[in-house]
Amino acid sequence: MSGELVERVRTALADAGFGPGSGLTAQGDGSEVIVSWHPDRLIRPTITAHADDPDVHAAAEISGIRSALDAALTSVFLAAGLVPLSHPEGFISVTAVRAASPAC
Repeated sequence: MSGELVERVRTALADAGFGPGSGLTAQGDGSEVIVSWHPDRLIRPTITAHADDPDVHAAAEISGIRSALDAALTSVFLAAGLVPLSHPEGFISVTAVRAASPAC
């Protein structure tokens, strides 16, 4: 199931415009897919532009961007019929919708 789920996640991302170059990765991990964002292409130019700033850490802070991306990805996965779960460590685990249990 993991390979099929990875493809569903990658297709949902691509359909939403998060293709190659977006910094997103999707890797199978058992029955879920871990989606994470690697913003190096965004951060490096920011740090370079502010290299002389003693508070360069503040210039590279991207918590607002991460929050917006998290909300956008959650919407993308829900619309694709997947179940996303955001983690404080900065990644989203995605699982397939589980079939409802039959009523007893």
